[in-house]
Amino acid sequence: LFSFLVFLRYQIYYGYPLQTYLEYPIIIAQDVILLLFILHFSGNMKRALFYGVTFWGGWYMLTLRKWIIDLAMNLCTLISAASKLAQLRCLWQTKDSGQVSALTWSMAAYTCATRIVTTVMTTNDLAVLIRFITMLILNIWVTATILHYRKAKKTD
Repeated sequence: LFSFLVFLRYQIYYGYPLQTYLEYPIIIAQDVILLLFILHFSGNMKRALFYGVTFWGGWYMLTLRKWIIDLAMNLCTLISAASKLAQLRCLWQTKDSGQVSALTWSMAAYTCATRIVTTVMTTNDLAVLIRFITMLILNIWVTATILHYRKAKKTD
């Protein structure tokens, strides 16, 4: 959720066309609704106020200075890459793709590839391009690892 919020704020801050970030408000709304359901059913609705205040405070603090939003964008790329590397590490350790979906990861790779093309055509922002190129490489790597371990499991 944090990465989506930073990416949306980054796009708005630099005045990029709406079509380059239109899906992010929808994704954020879905995540917020899911978070509210989780908080409600776990009996922690009091934390919703804390998360709301943190969201609004962070939303405005991100654009106090240009370097803050740029740093946040680069840190989000690092965090996203780290999560994909953690997934890879788990796959390598277990040598089993289990219930991990190769289709989902390949769709994520496809999305990154299309976002690279649209970014080049609309904004040509280097930070955004680095993010999507990094995510494309890692998504392909995860997909290949899933397929490798799925095939190895079938031949055993």
